[in-house]
Amino acid sequence: MAFLIDYIWQSTFCLLFFYGIYWVFLRNEKVFGFTRVYILITPILALLFPILKIPVNFSKPDISLEQSQLFRALTIEQAPEDVAGFYGLPEVTVQSTKLPMLLEFKDYILIFYIVVIALLTLRLFWQFLQIRLIKEKGWYQTIFKLKENYFLIPTFGLAPIFSFFNQLFWDETHDLSSEEKEQIIKHEIEHIRQGHSWDVLYYQILSILFWFNPAIHLMRVALVDVHEYLADESVLNQTTNKESYPKLIVKIAFKGMDLPIGNYFIRSTTLKRILMMKKSAKPNWFKMAMIVPLTFMLLALVSMKTSERIGNLFSFSTEKIELIKEQLIASQDSLEVAIKVKKTNNPKHYELIGPLEGDKLTAQLGELVYEFSEISSDNEYLKVRSLINTLRSNSRIVKNYGAVKSYSQATKKPTPVDGNDNWYKYLTKTLSENLPEKEKELGIASEIEIEFMISKEGKITNPIIKRSYGGGVDEIILQELVSTSAPRWNPGEINGEKVDVIHSAYLQLSGMISNNYDRESLEFFPQLMDIPIGKSTNTVINEDTVFDVVQTAPIPMGGMEGWNEYLKNNLTYPEESKEKNISGTVYVSFVVDKSGAIDDVKTIRGVSPDIDAEAIRVVQAAPNWTPGKQAGKEVNVRMRLPIRFKTNSSAANENIFNVTPGNQTPNDADGWSSPSPKGGMDGWIRYLSDNLNYPKQAISAKQEGTIYLTFLVAEDGSVENVELLRGIGYGIDEEALRLVKEGPKWIPSKKDGEVRKSRMRLPIVFDLDKLVQTSTPAKPSENFNKYLSRNLKYPIESRSNGHVGTVIAKLTLDENGEIKKSSIKESLSKELDAEVLRVLANAPAWEVNKKGWKYEVLIPVTFRMNNAAPEIKNSLPNEIVVVGYDSQTSQQKEKSDSNVKSNMRVGFYMPEVFQTHASPTTKIPIYIYEGKVIDFDDIVKLTTETKTIFTRVQNPSKMEIEKFGDGAKKGIVYIEKNNK
Repeated sequence: MAFLIDYIWQSTFCLLFFYGIYWVFLRNEKVFGFTRVYILITPILALLFPILKIPVNFSKPDISLEQSQLFRALTIEQAPEDVAGFYGLPEVTVQSTKLPMLLEFKDYILIFYIVVIALLTLRLFWQFLQIRLIKEKGWYQTIFKLKENYFLIPTFGLAPIFSFFNQLFWDETHDLSSEEKEQIIKHEIEHIRQGHSWDVLYYQILSILFWFNPAIHLMRVALVDVHEYLADESVLNQTTNKESYPKLIVKIAFKGMDLPIGNYFIRSTTLKRILMMKKSAKPNWFKMAMIVPLTFMLLALVSMKTSERIGNLFSFSTEKIELIKEQLIASQDSLEVAIKVKKTNNPKHYELIGPLEGDKLTAQLGELVYEFSEISSDNEYLKVRSLINTLRSNSRIVKNYGAVKSYSQATKKPTPVDGNDNWYKYLTKTLSENLPEKEKELGIASEIEIEFMISKEGKITNPIIKRSYGGGVDEIILQELVSTSAPRWNPGEINGEKVDVIHSAYLQLSGMISNNYDRESLEFFPQLMDIPIGKSTNTVINEDTVFDVVQTAPIPMGGMEGWNEYLKNNLTYPEESKEKNISGTVYVSFVVDKSGAIDDVKTIRGVSPDIDAEAIRVVQAAPNWTPGKQAGKEVNVRMRLPIRFKTNSSAANENIFNVTPGNQTPNDADGWSSPSPKGGMDGWIRYLSDNLNYPKQAISAKQEGTIYLTFLVAEDGSVENVELLRGIGYGIDEEALRLVKEGPKWIPSKKDGEVRKSRMRLPIVFDLDKLVQTSTPAKPSENFNKYLSRNLKYPIESRSNGHVGTVIAKLTLDENGEIKKSSIKESLSKELDAEVLRVLANAPAWEVNKKGWKYEVLIPVTFRMNNAAPEIKNSLPNEIVVVGYDSQTSQQKEKSDSNVKSNMRVGFYMPEVFQTHASPTTKIPIYIYEGKVIDFDDIVKLTTETKTIFTRVQNPSKMEIEKFGDGAKKGIVYIEKNNK
């Protein structure tokens, strides 16, 4: 219905626009034939323009209602409720004793529309019937005029003179002269000849179908006027006495019934017809010319749709319902609430957690809406809020603002007029003043992130929630941001021009859980955080900090198989509970400290005192684990373990550890051994690291996350039926599928020693940071290094001007390491930039270890003079240091130093014989040619006969001293032939 209302609005607007063109440019012009065609085709154009979609890549005004709250509300209202599932407690519906409402408001509107159409159609048929009755009454006196091809039918005064198709109805009661009769007949014959009845019928049908559109009725009246103007124009062209015809029109009075489908000689348009006859016949061509551009302007306004614009903001990446179902079913072991999941259309926000209303809480996360009910206590509410944190990743939203610039794209960033400190003080004050009492009481630590547009005028517009705090505070913040009291911003600019910019604001609230409530309720479900829950980001993390999620999780001795074996051999079903047939799941929380020892064991949720005590006893007595790590360092990590105790009569089939009386075996290990990759998980991770090709589009979009796959491990260890459970797009899903399909074989699962086929579920993490930090897919080749050593020069002009520093060049390499493009990323001077680009233009290829990729690498070239102290700094990867020597230092024209990273020696041409003027304190270096020490005579001979390159090493390495002797301590000059 929303789209229908939008279409009706746009088509009505178009027709009103066309009528406006007629009223301004055509109404008083004597171009009746053109005007008639215009009036006939514009309704079709008005109906077509809203349907046409012409994509454009620039922003433009739009009359569509798609951006309005009404459209969004109607869309959401009419969308079918796509329920993904209902989990937990049964839903109880209390029905009213009143009869249900069978029809909705939109149904009544449709009925009213159909009723009006039916009445108007009956009216049209009644008019046809009246014409038929008049024709039958005068049929015996009807005359067929063969020359003009029409029937002349008398009306006997029942109707005025009019024509309908090829029938001319004549009222013989008028006292008319023969000349007047002839003029009237010519007028009506012109109606018949031009087929005006078809025009009238066409507009009658449009008026019935679009009776609610006022423009249709205005255009129909305009068409009738044009018909009369056309007929009058024809009669005047055939009449010698042009004054008699206007008098005839005035003479004849309106008489009889009026049938809208006929063409009447006399109507209420009498005065307009007479005035039109007296107008000049010369049209205003400027007015005529304006019609075409105005029509195209309307087409652009209505039909051109910006490909990427605010409104079509969201694209979704949502997990498969099977995985969501697993999460929610698993949560029922510790959360006794009902959960309903459904999809929503056109969400306004990335996410929005509503306030707790009675025992109900609604949370929109991406395109999924979770409805929690039967929340019976504050602890249950805390658990629900904790569960919401884990559900956030089930549905991700990507929002595209099209032509609107992001914060990073602005050359001049938008800033608050009163400064960032006051801006965040304003946000903090607004948030703290409106913090819900329930959240204050429970001390919930959470965060809020708001995304908004800073307009060219410095106003905040279109704010939406990117990260929801909940409790109803989010909507209050949004209202404050668009209020008149909200702080103003200095707008962003690109190349001096003010632009709209998308920005966001983030706040994190830390809270302390009251002693009246269980902290474990808030901490139970895994949290996507790197710091302990309840602590703000500025909390100091010390040696005693306990993490809930770490980069490397703790591992029990012997892995999970060893842990299951330990539980199998040590857990005992308490006799008292066994006799009473008590069963259930005990949730145990414990800390694996930095040494791997188990500490702080306690139950989060128990079954009975003796069962709880048995679970704690076994966990406390467990051998040490391999500790977890965060940022490469061992840390304390909190773990949670569910242990299900069931009697033989209990029906349970859960993928967690079960304890049964008499036969205590892990459910996952009832004669089964799980499949594992050959080479273990370390080998599997190594395979992923060596073979992962991060998709270029994902790198460009900075997209990362975790992919979940499921596949079968066959009896021979091969991988089959690889399916995607949860993806994130951007080519990452396809790459994950490829890795698993092309991966090494697995060690298959076994049941009582017999190999069996089994299904695995596997996560693969795509992390851009790790990609950048650990991958070295390209490095300079030996030929590349040699080429630079022989060709780089320190331009004389740059040395004279004292240009020193680092030029950083960016190279684009193809899949074979060939340099396809080189450019300067950080410039130093025009001469030095040109020298670097000159040498790189023909430089050899780099070494790449992953074919099929394309690379962008940086190559820094540092220029400095030998008499200047080297700048103390961290060495840049692949850095080349070129050292220039002035004439006062030596006879050498140009020399270079070496790069610390690659130990590259860069030399320059020596067209003259190298001469040394020694003094008692001079350190005379040794000269090396083809790996041997040579004397001065050999140097003279060598440099005289061939072109050479000299490379001086002032501080030789230990290896060089051992190779060439103690003389090398004074320095080494390497001499090479220059083959160019």
